[in-house]
Amino acid sequence: MKWYFAVNETGLRHAWDQLGIAVDSARRTTQLKPVCLVDPGERSPEVSARIAALAHAGVEIIEHRASLFPIVKERHRLDSDMFSGHWLRCDIPMLERSDEIVLYTDIDVMFRRDPEPSLRVPAFLSCAPEHGQDDWSYFNSGVMLMNLPRLRATRDELVRYVEAHIGHMAPHDDQGALNAVYRDRWDRLDRRCNWKPYWGFDAAARILHFHGPKPGNVRDYQRDDAYVSRLEPGGYADHQRALHAIYRRNPEGYAAYMTEADTYRI
Repeated sequence: MKWYFAVNETGLRHAWDQLGIAVDSARRTTQLKPVCLVDPGERSPEVSARIAALAHAGVEIIEHRASLFPIVKERHRLDSDMFSGHWLRCDIPMLERSDEIVLYTDIDVMFRRDPEPSLRVPAFLSCAPEHGQDDWSYFNSGVMLMNLPRLRATRDELVRYVEAHIGHMAPHDDQGALNAVYRDRWDRLDRRCNWKPYWGFDAAARILHFHGPKPGNVRDYQRDDAYVSRLEPGGYADHQRALHAIYRRNPEGYAAYMTEADTYRI
């Protein structure tokens, strides 16, 4: 099975450790075939080198500009492409024509065993809950099993929704659009294929998703768990406190998974 993930210039520059964990863990624990959609931006030497490193690690590279992002950028009057990577995954059904079913994940994941044996073909998408383990009212799109022919057939619905609602959405909220369009039409993914560290340690988890605090954040908390409280008030501090509150739900779970995560790199 093909495993798709997506990244833009911002991610290549600032989330390289996450990419290393995702790619190396997939290579060492699964039989998945990695495919990366890349929006390289201005393609600095650093970005070019990291794209080459992904290719050297066995990742198929597809350079692509998200087709929905111009709508987002114009409506929000953005002066950068910082959020373009979020919208790349929406184009997978239009780009992949050989396989009908593919796995997509965000880059902030760690594969712990091959997920394919637990996957079942969905009507459109299979996803797991966002925060609460038993809250199936809204899905997290960080891991999706995608039925590409069915998603292509309903592509116009997604485009129309984004065109009509993007003015009232955050410029990175493709997840909200997917939830709105496929509400009551998505299948339940085994939660162990999108397991969150704050749910606690589960040895049977297949794909661990660093949803909220990323590995770098967790390392900071483990070195100094009180530093967030010392930040000057403001937007950055508020964001960091929100991440830290998620971490505090289960520090032991994070510690167990970070021991594994620190063994992976490219």
